[in-house]
This record gives sequence, structure tokens and C-alpha cells, in this order.
Amino acid sequence: MKALFILVGGILSSCAIEKPKYETRQKVGDFEVRKYEPIKVVSARMEDMEKRDATFRKLFKYISGENEAKQKIAMTSPVFMEDGAGQEGWAPSGKMSFILPAKVAETGAPAPEGEGLTITEINGGTFAVLRFRGWDKEDSRKQASETLSKLISEYRLKPEGSTFFAFYDPPWIPELLRRNEIWQRLEP
Repeated sequence: MKALFILVGGILSSCAIEKPKYETRQKVGDFEVRKYEPIKVVSARMEDMEKRDATFRKLFKYISGENEAKQKIAMTSPVFMEDGAGQEGWAPSGKMSFILPAKVAETGAPAPEGEGLTITEINGGTFAVLRFRGWDKEDSRKQASETLSKLISEYRLKPEGSTFFAFYDPPWIPELLRRNEIWQRLEP
């Protein structure tokens, strides 16, 4: 019973974390087309999608007060990860981003003190999104990418740019309950 309480408590606490708001345009099972407003983020380059702990720590230090204002910033969800292979100016495996809470974005995010951190924005727009479960591993990302590509083709949507991943859960959430997504911007 205690283990169940801990499990449910972990899920409920992850539900209380601020997430970006969106409007659902279409939903079929785990596939959705969503409309988002711009999303303000703090980002850092990643050396490797499979070895990203150092990047996460760098971003976590920023929200823990290692910024120009020494301001503590609430953790949000999801954590975005982008594969930057072939994109000019990116590390071989891309970047990781934390979403800034709406109030911080409105009042102005404090400048990062850590090296390699930038405050940017994910442009608003329409995205094809596929939810998938499990641990964040190369094979599950690849399978999700292939499935999303097929769905985009099946629904005759027009992709724009590259895909990126959204990971919603803290590490203690069991594999079968984890919420992960792959996002693909669509042409207007």
C-alpha cells in the first residue's frame, strides 16, 4: 500500500508542474494536432542524446538561482530535446531546453550566468504530436519518429523543420506510466 501511495504521489506531483497551454485541433488515440502560443525557454547544447546529464545539471543550476538575478525558478514540464544533426551551429546531438514559467517569461527571465545557456523562444504554431511511453532510449525515439512520420503522411499534413522530443516525468516514474512526446511543426 505504501508503494502505491508513493507511486500515486509522484504522478500527482508531476501533474502539478506548469506545462504550456495549447488548443487541440485534432485527436486520434495518441496522435494530436495542437496549436501553441510561443514558448519561452532556457536552452543548452547537448554533446550526446544518450549522455545528457551534464546538460540537465547546467539548466537545473540556472533555475536553482545560478542566474544574474539569483532568482529561483520553478521546474516546468516538459523538458525538450532536439537532435541537431546536420543543423548549422549545433552540437552533433542538439540541445536541451527547460520551459520558463509563464510569470517569469512575462516579467523577463534573468540572464544566465552559466556558460552555453541561452534564453530563446519556440515560435508558436501548429504541431503534430505523438505520445509514447517508456524510457527515453534511442530505439523508442526512432520508433516514435517513424510512427509520427507515417501519421503526418496519412493525414496529409505538411511538416516544417525537424522533430523534437518532450519528456514530462521525473526519473522515479515507472516506465509504463511515463509520458513522452515527439513534436513536428506543421506548415500554417
